[in-house]
Amino acid sequence: MNRDLYLFPLFTLLLAVFTLNSGCVGKKKFLTEISNRDSLAYVLNVRNLELSREVGKLKLNLAEKTGEGNGLREIYDKQVVEIKKLDKEIERLGKQSSSTQQSLTQELSLRDAQLAEKEQVIKDFGLTLQKQEDGIEAVLNELKAAFLDAPPKDFGYEHKDYRGYFVVSERQLFRPGTDQFAKTTNAVLEKIARILNNHPELQILVVGHSDSQSAVKGFKNRLDFSTSRAAAITETLTKEFYMNGVQLTAAGRGDFEPKTSNETEDGRSQNRRIEFVFYQRIDEVRKMSKEAKGQ
Repeated sequence: MNRDLYLFPLFTLLLAVFTLNSGCVGKKKFLTEISNRDSLAYVLNVRNLELSREVGKLKLNLAEKTGEGNGLREIYDKQVVEIKKLDKEIERLGKQSSSTQQSLTQELSLRDAQLAEKEQVIKDFGLTLQKQEDGIEAVLNELKAAFLDAPPKDFGYEHKDYRGYFVVSERQLFRPGTDQFAKTTNAVLEKIARILNNHPELQILVVGHSDSQSAVKGFKNRLDFSTSRAAAITETLTKEFYMNGVQLTAAGRGDFEPKTSNETEDGRSQNRRIEFVFYQRIDEVRKMSKEAKGQ
């Protein structure tokens, strides 16, 4: 563009020389041409200036756009870096989550196994207790059958707290106010021994009871009196009816555990009693527990 402007005056000058030399035009026409040339040169210079300004603006815009592009590129690159960081973090968390999930799964499996084991223990223990209860009930039924024809008021049967209670009134075993046996004592004890000898798994507690008003001559107190009666029975059961002494224990309660009120003769008569309390020995319970587990 600038080169054309330099060539234009030279071209004009040559044209003038050519014109003068040719003699085809006059001085006036020559001056007119010069004026036109100058006007055209001015216009071209103005246009050149305008174009130069446009080019400057374009360069400036290009620079700005390039700067913006670089800025955007920088932002993009930063975002790419952040995305990669996030991807790595997600991958790390995924691995951690997988590891944690695996750990939780293993822990839950262990807890489930422990729970199943405990449930099985409870189940086995329940089976053991049920077996124990069935055994106690069976012994009570045997005693009921053995004394089916005896006076109902003189015998009692109870099953509670995993124990069997066979209650015999004083008049079936002792003379009133003494620890001496009645005429019916041996017959009663013989039936009891025959049944209990068939159950070596049982522990048997023989407990003497009294009322709160009857005289107990020859004894320090009613506790001593009731204990002496229980001891007499256990001694007879072991010596006369060959029961295992390891199974038997004698104890007295005196009038501390009345069955009913001592205000009436009938109540006092019920309180003067001997209780045969029987239950499974602890070693037998363990044995039944193992059997319940199938061991």
